[in-house]
Amino acid sequence: MTTEERPDAGDSEGTDDEVTHARRRELLRAGTALGTSAALVLGFGAEYVSSGETETITYALARPEPDADALEPRTKEVPIEWYESLQLAFEVQERVLAAGLAPLVGSFVVPGTFADSAATISVDSTDESVLETLEDLTGDVRLDLNVVDPIPPKPGGETDLSDAYQVSELDDGDVPGGVVCLSEDSFGTLTPALYDGDGSRYFATSNHVFGASGTKETEHRGDPLSVRHDGEERRVGTVDRGYPTADVVRVSPVEEYRPASAIERASPSRVLGQFTKIGLADLMARGKPLTKVGALSDTTSGEIQGIDGLTCYTGEVCKPGQLKWGDEHGIVDGDSGSAAFHADPENPDDGLLVASINNARSWWSEADFVWGTAAHHLLDAYDLHF
Repeated sequence: MTTEERPDAGDSEGTDDEVTHARRRELLRAGTALGTSAALVLGFGAEYVSSGETETITYALARPEPDADALEPRTKEVPIEWYESLQLAFEVQERVLAAGLAPLVGSFVVPGTFADSAATISVDSTDESVLETLEDLTGDVRLDLNVVDPIPPKPGGETDLSDAYQVSELDDGDVPGGVVCLSEDSFGTLTPALYDGDGSRYFATSNHVFGASGTKETEHRGDPLSVRHDGEERRVGTVDRGYPTADVVRVSPVEEYRPASAIERASPSRVLGQFTKIGLADLMARGKPLTKVGALSDTTSGEIQGIDGLTCYTGEVCKPGQLKWGDEHGIVDGDSGSAAFHADPENPDDGLLVASINNARSWWSEADFVWGTAAHHLLDAYDLHF
């Protein structure tokens, strides 16, 4: 069963009485088959004395100069025990997703810290019957299973756009991310400039801003995307295509406007590139927060909760390559499409690196996070990058 064939919890029938409860079961097993210390897998990592061995990782892809066309790898050293545990968790996550377990509504890799390097597979499921299968699939990797009741429908409501953040300057035609953008029927937040493999720039936001729960691929091609400036709408582009399993839409700019590699109201505002999957794991291991600037709720920050995820919480299709972070107050309606980012570790005063695009937030009991498609997945799956 592919992710697009999976039933989606967000489309299930619900009543006002439905409240989601979670029952957590954490399974810790000794890592006898791992090249890591059994003490680490058993949770005694704080007492573990490192051998001093390290592994070189590429933690980001970034422009060496602000106006450079190509991204270059950024590397650093990390503890080898942490690295090996994480690689095994990535492999296990692939097996879990390939199994196509129907009750599964979310699955994420939770990296360990550098003190306790054992990674965890965190799974949300509507039925505990998957436990035996998950135990077989995860083997010696920590498993954290949360059994949840059916997720109720997302509550509706009206959003007042009068206070939405508009583009402050348009004289030079450059349009940054972090501002409100509008389709003919809805609205969201503009991302910073999105590039394809040839270096062409595009505007982008969440695909669901154009309706049909984000399932459109080419049906909305040619539809206009606008921004607001001085209270007036300005058409800045037309839809090129959508990516339903990423909930991202790519928009070709019209001649007068140019997508800018910047996020308005962020400090610094210049976008220099993006984090890799293992770069996100490194950020989480070191407790580094992410920040977003949305068109409605402006600036919020929060900790990373999981990477390399699959989500089936809402929408018509399940979505791979997801990042979970912050809390449900991190975004509001109208912030979809905003980018989550962290300051460039090598040039923190000069620019930032994108982690993900924010697509949704939890609204049910016992869940508290924001999720969206990671930048590394856009590159790996669609040859798109920031």
